[in-house]
Amino acid sequence: MEIKKVIHLYNRFGFGVNAADIKKLSNISFEKKLEKESIDTLKIDLSEYDGINFKGLTENQKRDLRKASRTKLIELNVLWMKQMISSKNIVQEKMNLFWHHHFSCIIKNPVYAQQFTNIIRQNATGDFKKLLLEISKSAAMIDFLHTKQNKKKQPNEDFARELCELYTLGRDQEYTEKDIQEIARCFTGWNHQFSGNFFINKKQHDSGEKTIFGKTGNFNGEDVIDLILEKKACAHFICKNIYTYFVNPVVNQAHVDELAHVFYSNDYDIKQLIVYIANSEWFYADENILTKIKSPIEFIVGLSRQFKIENTSSRSWITVQRIFSQVLFQPPNVKGWKVNQEWIDSNSLPLRLRFPSIILSNGELNIDPKPNYDENPYEGKSQNKFSKRLGFNYNWAYFFEQNEGIDFKQLFFNNKISTQVEQFVENRKFDSKEEEVIQLISFPEYQLN
Repeated sequence: MEIKKVIHLYNRFGFGVNAADIKKLSNISFEKKLEKESIDTLKIDLSEYDGINFKGLTENQKRDLRKASRTKLIELNVLWMKQMISSKNIVQEKMNLFWHHHFSCIIKNPVYAQQFTNIIRQNATGDFKKLLLEISKSAAMIDFLHTKQNKKKQPNEDFARELCELYTLGRDQEYTEKDIQEIARCFTGWNHQFSGNFFINKKQHDSGEKTIFGKTGNFNGEDVIDLILEKKACAHFICKNIYTYFVNPVVNQAHVDELAHVFYSNDYDIKQLIVYIANSEWFYADENILTKIKSPIEFIVGLSRQFKIENTSSRSWITVQRIFSQVLFQPPNVKGWKVNQEWIDSNSLPLRLRFPSIILSNGELNIDPKPNYDENPYEGKSQNKFSKRLGFNYNWAYFFEQNEGIDFKQLFFNNKISTQVEQFVENRKFDSKEEEVIQLISFPEYQLN
């Protein structure tokens, strides 16, 4: 595969590449790369939660447990961050990030967060039906969308509505308000133990007949998922979301229809879908290259992979996520994180442009991140200065060793660069290679992939 295609492919289904990566990946198909990747789950020590009877705790004990939970959630967050930066399984990691956005869920319990992320990791390139079902049964989702409150005599429609609107069919697509009411009845009694294990409270489950999408039966939650997946509209909705995330924020309907046919006819096999995208000539068309704005996590992880940026301080990684407004496990709402141009405004763009020089030259930036204590569990003292005191380490020797012989404009911009930037680079005499690299990745074009 030619270099231009390799860079584009792993910008989208990864976090960017270096010259050494390009050399390896040019000689292997995307499908073979995916077959070679393993599934890395996240695991931290949560033994202190074993056997806890939360209702039997005193108020002081509950307060201590909440404090410990915040610490553990930060630990899991940082482990995920480091996994994205260091893992060779880049496609799996990128798909994991995508599904966390698609199944947006604010999580404050580290046990449930670990369960939730590992459900996604184990199914991110597998069977969408299994992924959807396991997410629906997860303690994190049950808590987030109030399925616990969904009882036989008092149905709660929150999960039923988002299941249809955000996770499978799209807003007002092939379902009615009556369908939502009936679907909610199917999920009555769905609950979980404090440990996170799923169970159905049979006393709270409505076992009566329901009519959904014009069909009548004694449906339960799993039946609902089957009924939804029978609709081709579900395949179209998922493929549209995947297209705008991995291909282009401007939808080409013919290409989405093409993907939906592949997805639906292959029983919602995620792997076959993304392999099809990677093998499609239109994926590599010029209009799809450098047309997406990196999310903050993509930006930070990509930079960290290139320069082997490391930090032993968990607070530093959380501070960076807060500054750029994308905190793992903490999307702003049920719709997920921002996308594409929503990430860029008059405050975020200047910060993004300065960030590489701050990190790679021990620069200093005065900033005061303001956590939302009502929604964000990462509460703590704000940092008045973002500078080398946060302890970021970088490795210029590693960068030059891994990128020997490549044109940096090709590496960072896939040779799709504005005339103004081209002229600036040609006319500028840099004192060092390091200065040249920092200048290049400080251009707005570096924010694209």
